[in-house]
Amino acid sequence: MKIDYEVWRKPKPAGISACIRVRNESQFMAAAVRSVLPLVDEVVLCVQPSEDNTVEIAERLADADEDNKIKVVYYSIIPAWIDTPEFYGKDPHSEGHLVHMSNWALSQCSYSWILKIEGDVIALPTLSEMADKIRLSREPKYYGLVILNVAGENADKISLDNPRNGGWDEAFFPNHFDLAHFERAGKWEVVLPKCERISLGWALVHLKRCKVGKTESWNGETYKELTKENLKDALERYNSVNSYPAIDSFPLGHPCIFESEWKMFIK
Repeated sequence: MKIDYEVWRKPKPAGISACIRVRNESQFMAAAVRSVLPLVDEVVLCVQPSEDNTVEIAERLADADEDNKIKVVYYSIIPAWIDTPEFYGKDPHSEGHLVHMSNWALSQCSYSWILKIEGDVIALPTLSEMADKIRLSREPKYYGLVILNVAGENADKISLDNPRNGGWDEAFFPNHFDLAHFERAGKWEVVLPKCERISLGWALVHLKRCKVGKTESWNGETYKELTKENLKDALERYNSVNSYPAIDSFPLGHPCIFESEWKMFIK
C-alpha cells in the first residue's frame, strides 16, 4: 500500500473521481454511491477491514455497475483512528495511519478532479450543477461543500445544535499531491489545500445522526422536526456564531433540502 507520489503528480484525464473511504459503513453506503454515481466519471471506494458487511456491499455495487464506474480498492490495515494514541504517536504518513490511508485513497483516483465525500452523505440536486461548473474550471481551487445534518430514524429531524457543517469536510479539489492532500491537524485528518479555498453552498445531506444508535441524539445534541421553520431557527442561531462560508445566497437552506428526491435514495 505504498503511495506512488510521482504518478499522483502526473496530469490526469479531465473528469471527476468521487473518493469515498468506507469502514463499518453498511447502513447508507449504497445510497451514497447511488446518489453521486450519475454525476461523476468514477467512484473510488476505499474499503478498510470492517466488522459489518461493508466489503460485500462495495463489491456488489461494483459488480452491478454496468458502466464500470465503481472501483473498489482495499486498504488491508485498520488505520490508527482519531482519538487513539497511535493517531498522535505514529508518523501520519506511514502505513496504517488514518492520514496515510486517506492519501492512499486519493492516489487511487483516475481523473483530474476529486470529489471527496463520505459513505453517509447523499447528493442534493445542486451537486450536479456544481459538478458541471467544476468540469469547466481550469483554476486549481478547493471548492468546499455545505452539508445539511439531518437526524432521526426516518431522516425527518434536524440537529438544532449543528444543522450544517462548515463547508470544508467534503469538497472538490485538483487530483495532484502538491495541491491538495491529507495532513494531521489536531485530532482530525483534514485536506489542507495549497490552493485558494471557496465554498459552493448546499450540496449534500449528512446521515450520521440517522444511523442505528444515534437516532435519538449524538453527542448530547437536540433534534427537532425537519420543517422550514425549525431549520430556519436552527440555522439563524448557528450562523450567528459560525459565519456562513458559501458564495451562494441561501444561508438559511436551499429549497432542494425540502424536495423529496434525496430521500428516495435511502428508502
